[in-house]
Amino acid sequence: MVRDYQRWMDGVDIHDQLRLQRCSLQMQTWCKKYYKSTFLGLVDVAIVNAYIIFREAQKRNADTPISHAEFLIQLHAEMFDLSEKDFAEHPTPQTTAVGEEPPPLPHGHEPQECPEYQVVNGVRKRRQRQCKVCSVLKRRVEERRATKYYCAACSKSDKARMYLCNRIWPQHYPGNAMSCYQIWHHKGGNGAKRPTPRCRRGFQSREAGETEAAGKRKRRRQSGDEVEEEDRDDEHSGSKAESSGDVEEANESE
Repeated sequence: MVRDYQRWMDGVDIHDQLRLQRCSLQMQTWCKKYYKSTFLGLVDVAIVNAYIIFREAQKRNADTPISHAEFLIQLHAEMFDLSEKDFAEHPTPQTTAVGEEPPPLPHGHEPQECPEYQVVNGVRKRRQRQCKVCSVLKRRVEERRATKYYCAACSKSDKARMYLCNRIWPQHYPGNAMSCYQIWHHKGGNGAKRPTPRCRRGFQSREAGETEAAGKRKRRRQSGDEVEEEDRDDEHSGSKAESSGDVEEANESE
């Protein structure tokens, strides 16, 4: 243990020097909560590790290694060049066996982004809804996963869109390598075979404004006048039934 410490102590010291000497987020930002400071320290460690790997790659390619300051300048410039599309949801890369890749999506069932927008903390973003597959296959009631992607072919209308996230969740099925979008179309047969819900009831997919079964109508009473009118109608129908019963008894006696 002592020999290993003496062998690698210089590397740890150099790593700390690179992390603390220039633009350290942990040193430049003061936080009341300890876990926030710890998180910023982990970001500093990740940046230093990226710089070390970048230098090793340059050495293998026989390129001139750049300094730590030049690496930070290049990193900041690339971060500023990122756009909203770079943060869009993409399927998580998974290592699958040969022949286990899911087939392509049916024609007309390609994912589309929600056309509606909302302002969140002064930033205009696309509106998100809960993923239908995640709401059925979740293992805890409080789990919620929102997405901006939906299938127009499986949606009944613009007010009843079928939202399906385009990410892979391994906890849905053992060895799962398909996104919720692929699960809905391949395992679920475009919604014909919905998975069995694990928590409470499954989701409802009906068009806004749909009523219950045809011929059924709920009786609503909104004021006292309507209640009195309904009572009068009931009394009137009851008197008719009594009079018809008296007539039938008279006919039988004759």
